Amino acid sequence: MVDDIREFWDEQAETHGSSDLATAPDHHYRTLEIESILRAIDRVRHETILDVGCGNGFSTMQIAKRFPEALITGIDYSKPMIDEARKLRAANAEFFVGDVLSLSRHKQLAGAHYDVVLSTRCLINLASWTEQKTGILEMQSMLAPTGKLIVVENVLDGLNNLNRVRAKFGLPAMEVRWHNKYLALPELMRFLNEMQLTPDYVENIGNMYYLASRVIYAKLCKDQGIEPDYNNPINAIAAQLPTLGEAYMYSPNFMFVCGETRS
Repeated sequence: MVDDIREFWDEQAETHGSSDLATAPDHHYRTLEIESILRAIDRVRHETILDVGCGNGFSTMQIAKRFPEALITGIDYSKPMIDEARKLRAANAEFFVGDVLSLSRHKQLAGAHYDVVLSTRCLINLASWTEQKTGILEMQSMLAPTGKLIVVENVLDGLNNLNRVRAKFGLPAMEVRWHNKYLALPELMRFLNEMQLTPDYVENIGNMYYLASRVIYAKLCKDQGIEPDYNNPINAIAAQLPTLGEAYMYSPNFMFVCGETRS
């Protein structure tokens, strides 16, 4: 299973190269997600940033451009993805092949600690909750004493809420893709608290976007007997809607900004 997932991402890199489509099929949502991440980074100390599961470096380069004063390291277990990332060439960004499950043993990262450790839909590509917890602990080990862990991951609770709304309009449930294991929100929050990584801020990034694109637009397509198109103007408009924060959860995609609370 692990090799199959790695092979899938290798093929994505070979198919899409440096495009944002290499790591997500919805360009408009990817733009919204990246802007949310940039906003979160801007609010915290960010002289050094570790982007874990950086893929082909598309979002890493957006971070590098927005924060030219920061030193950024991207790491991903897919060599073809890292090969694509290295073609982008930013003065303040470097890329290495490596695994979220062994960050603390990576020779290029030895002894390094970061103001920001970022994960964007990396943990959901691990095989089990046990591995996901290990990934969180490995990222925590890379934090500077006052550093922030920014976890952007897909959560089952948001997907279930979205599917309940879709069902009201006769739309089929959206399924978790074969290579993903979505996180359970109560389980994740409990573990973060146990590890003294209590989130300072939680945002359901795609709340309004998913209601507009995966419910309203999907219903219109169903009624017209056509397939939804990620590039439809409705999605472009939906990407500009406010995210509304943690009180609304109609998207699987959450952002957790965590700081260590150890005394």
